[in-house]
Amino acid sequence: MDPETNLPDLTSDLALTIDDLTDALAPLLASPLPSLTATLPTLDKAKLHILTAYTLESLLFSALQASGADAKSHRVFPELARLKTYFGKVTAAEAAGEGKGAQGPATRLDKDAAARFIRHGLSGNERFDKERAERLAKEK
Repeated sequence: MDPETNLPDLTSDLALTIDDLTDALAPLLASPLPSLTATLPTLDKAKLHILTAYTLESLLFSALQASGADAKSHRVFPELARLKTYFGKVTAAEAAGEGKGAQGPATRLDKDAAARFIRHGLSGNERFDKERAERLAKEK
């Protein structure tokens, strides 16, 4: 431990931080999570669920580290990574909804393929076959 570290100051800072955290979490802890999310839009509901799970997992990770256990080899570590990927997906969906981020995979219509599908789907239709034969005759 660094000789310049003032342990009493650090513990008082920790106590103040825990008090601030308790005050910040009071609205979430006052009522059950399903009643909080009932009125939220889907994207906000997903964010709240992911952040709640991430908070719990990160607190568990911190407790493991503080106890001296190897937290990175514990099953909590991959869970934190999984939650980060979910939050990335929600953030990407939010950005796409606002028109800021990637619009998703670029799709284009292959007109020739669509024409073949339609033509083969309509084959056997006498009226279509007759109109097509007339059209081809006019083109020649």
